[in-house]
This record gives sequence, structure tokens and C-alpha cells, in this order.
Amino acid sequence: MRKLVSSLALAVFSVLTVVSCRSDNDSESPNEQDKGIILNSDAKALSMRISYNNSGVLDMVPGSTVKNTNAGDFPLVLVAEVAPPVYNGKTLRATHVALEGNYAYVSYNTEGETYLGAVEVLDVTNPNAPQLVMQAILPNTDVSSVRYDSGKLYIAGAHNVDDSGAPTPAFVGSMTLSGGMLSNSLQETVLTGKVGTDVTSSSSKYYAVTGATGVLAQLNKTSQQVEMSIPINDLRALGYNNNKIVVLSGTEGVKIYDANGLSLLTSFATSTDVAEAKRTLDFLDTRLLVSEGYAGVGVYNLSTGAKLQTLAVPTSVPGVDPSDIVSNAVSVNSNRVFVANGGAGIYVYAPTGSTLGLLGSLDLTGSSNYVLSKGEYIFVATGAGGLKIIKTVAPQSGAIDCSGYPVYNGSEWLNVNSGQTLEYSGTKSLQGINVNQTLTWCGALTASQGVNINSNATFNMYGQLFQGSQSNPWNSLNINSGSLLNLKGNLTTYGHITLNSNANWKIEGNVTILGNLTINQGSKIEFVGTTSTITINGTVTKNGTSTITGTYTDVNHKL
Repeated sequence: MRKLVSSLALAVFSVLTVVSCRSDNDSESPNEQDKGIILNSDAKALSMRISYNNSGVLDMVPGSTVKNTNAGDFPLVLVAEVAPPVYNGKTLRATHVALEGNYAYVSYNTEGETYLGAVEVLDVTNPNAPQLVMQAILPNTDVSSVRYDSGKLYIAGAHNVDDSGAPTPAFVGSMTLSGGMLSNSLQETVLTGKVGTDVTSSSSKYYAVTGATGVLAQLNKTSQQVEMSIPINDLRALGYNNNKIVVLSGTEGVKIYDANGLSLLTSFATSTDVAEAKRTLDFLDTRLLVSEGYAGVGVYNLSTGAKLQTLAVPTSVPGVDPSDIVSNAVSVNSNRVFVANGGAGIYVYAPTGSTLGLLGSLDLTGSSNYVLSKGEYIFVATGAGGLKIIKTVAPQSGAIDCSGYPVYNGSEWLNVNSGQTLEYSGTKSLQGINVNQTLTWCGALTASQGVNINSNATFNMYGQLFQGSQSNPWNSLNINSGSLLNLKGNLTTYGHITLNSNANWKIEGNVTILGNLTINQGSKIEFVGTTSTITINGTVTKNGTSTITGTYTDVNHKL
């Protein structure tokens, strides 16, 4: 039954903020906490929490139990890991991510009885070097979910009522951003319920759900006033799709409403879930995907509610407690489905006919509690383990025409024997590459282990190549005696690069080396054109006489 909520139950508050340039690890006294939101725009200090120790090419475990040694079709790299903020000795945990353009907005709360949250802004303009550029600490407030819409950030969470004076803990808010950055303009609306669990929006309205004895609320974007509210128990998530509002209750299942007036269109049961656990939902064509905890991910017909498929949780993962194998979240991007299966990691599915088939899984450190994929990125929240930033690898749009080269469908180890001249195209993930004569690749590649261009061999790489890992930098890229690496595009290596005696490297594009660069006697590096760049994070060792020619930008001034 739909009903309007009285002004006694809901109130709109303007929240005053304190602007600060403090480090996020500095302590604040209780009196300072009471002042409101604390903004921090010290990007250098904030970004010290970003680690590249585990960065590199990711190997996906195949979905089939049948051994498959073919190259993979979905190359991925772990860009970086972001440790959670620590405030007043409390370690926060990531809860949600909203991505807009080059900015990712990450929300945090605190486990247990403490109310303490944050929102941070990650700048991913440089995909090899993301930066934390701004932070808002929200004392006495947990943040469950964030959504970007037209220059505003919508926030759902819970306040400590002893501090806020509000009649109930749950709230939803709207923060006006300034150039994509967090601001001191935040309006909040108190809602019935223990916690605001999720928030979404349409072109004219925005919507929130609250947990326990909760509600689905429709709010006016301008006034922040609640226009309509429907009581529903134990609400976990909501979404907007094709003028429909879809909500998930842990006890009442899925309910679908017309966004114009919130009239109930249909409802259907899902599995009864663990109380208060965070869950998400997403859409794939006419299907609704719902994370259902130990019951996996339910795939439903959005119109009828008929269950089409279950993406079951893994039955057993070595070294993982079965109680930690649970489908916490689901995200859809470019016809692929990503499921955060707790301690089992991230599972990736894709349509195969009328059903979804398992492509493979990613074994990530920590329990995967939340996943969002949008554009070329996959963000995985691992609670106290922080946030993992994963990038999909694809050719640069329109950069190079690869139509003249045959598509590669071979082994995960690409070997070119003496006397062979091989040419391929495509987007593939490999274990490694050994070139003993001539190899040309047009497109995009990852190689998790070594790339060896052996004596007097040639490797023409036209497109994007990612190689190695920071955890084992000696799985390196080696340009050996008399050989040539001819690069037209982008190269990122997470380990070391070695140019042995009389090696040759032509660069027309951008190179990033997270490890070390060794240039031995007689080697030549030639930069072609006028716009090439090289970024070297490690050390550069030059043994004997070598030559570097051409016009280029040495970002870290290492050459």
C-alpha cells in the first residue's frame, strides 16, 4: 500500500562542514569530530595509501574443468590496490563505488557499533598511476552507497542518532560536486529505518531504500523532500531500468514498481538471505541478476519474475572457509557479468546462447565483498583489505588497422621458432612469448610471465602490450643481442626490462616500466615521432656505451 510520509517522520537537514588539509591518518579530538564533514585535498598524502606491490597481469582460472592451454580472450591487469583510510585508530572498509568519467567515488563505513564513514575520489586519468585526490571523512556516519548523477553525488547511509538528534539513523543525501570534487554542499533527508542501504536516480527523481523496518522512498532532486514512501522490510538494493524501480528485500524478494508513481507492477520471491548482509542487483538485456548470498546469483526474467538460471557459488575452494564463499554483489558491463563471491574471488560470466556461461575466476587477496565494472575498469572492495583496481585490456580505438592480420587462436605460450615469420591480430592473454625469428602482433596482449626476443629476432608490436608482475619482476622483458623490439603503441611492464649487447628498441608511443631498466653495451633506443613518452619507476643501469635518439618525454627524468 502506497502512502505519503508525514513531515514528522522525515526531515531535511543542511550539514555544515569543516574544510581541512590534514592527513587521513591524523587524529581528531571528539570535539573536532562533532563539527561535521572533514575535507582533505592533499593528493600527495592521500595517494601514499596506493600500493603497486601486487600490480601486474592477472591470470584468469578457466571456468571449465577440462584443461585448456589456449590463449585467453579476456586480458586483465591489476593496476593498483588502495588501502582503506584509518581515522582515530579505526580502519574503515570500502562499501560501494560510483564511476563517472575519470573519477571513481568510493564510499566507506566502519564495522561494529561505531558510526564512521568516508567518501574518496580516485582519479584514473592515467590508468597506470591512479591518484587519490580528495577525501571526506564523515564522523558519526556510515556510508553504504553512492551514485553520481549530473554533477551531484547521492549518498545513502546511517547516522548515530545520539549525535545527530534525528528520529531514526537512516538517511539519504545529495552533495553538489565542484569540478567533480567533493564539496561542503550536502543536504540530507532522514528516512525511516536503521540504515540507508542503496540509492539510485532517474532524470527527474532519486530513490533510496533503507534496511530493517525500511522503506522505498522517492525524493525530489531539487527540494530533497520525500514525495512518496512505501514500507518494505529488510531492503538491500535497488536499481533503475527502463522506467522501472526494482528493489531487493532479504525477506520479501524482488518488487518492481513503475517509476512514475511507484505503482507495483510485479513481485516475486528470491531466497531468504542472511540478515543485514550487503547485496546488489543489476540488469542484462531483459534479465535481472540478484546476488543472493549462499544461494549464488539468481537470474530472472525482469517482466515475469520467472527464474531462468542460478549462478551457483563454488562448492569448494582450497584454503577458503566455506562460510566465506557467498555471492555478495553482481555487476554487468559490456555483456559480461562479474560476481563477488567472497573468499572465492571474482567470477566472470558471459552469454552462451540463452544462458550465462562461466569464463573463469580471479583469485584475489582478501574476501571480495563488492564489485563494480564500468568502462574499462573493474573495482573490487575487499572490506578491511581495501579496494582493488583492475583494468580490462583492449586495442586503442581507431589507432591501428589490424584487419590485414589473421586472428590468433593458438597456445597460451606463443613461440616463434627459427626460420618462422608469424603475423597475428586480436586481444589475448598469454603466459609468455619467445621470439626466435619474426613476430608481428596487431591489437592488444598481456603476458603474465616473460617476453624474450632472442638473438637477431624481431618483434613488431602494434597496439598495447602489458607484461609481468611487480611481485616477480624477474619475469622480465628481454631484448637480446642483435634483436629488435619495434613498438607502435603502448607498453606497460610491471617487472624489469633488459637490453642486452647490441639490442635495438624503436618506440613510437608510450612506455611505462614499473621495474628497472638495464641498457647494456652497444644497445640503441630510438624514439620515433615527436610525442613518445617513457615513464620509469625503478632504476636505470647503463653498462658500457649505448645510444638514445629521437624526441621524447622522460616523465620521471630517469634516462
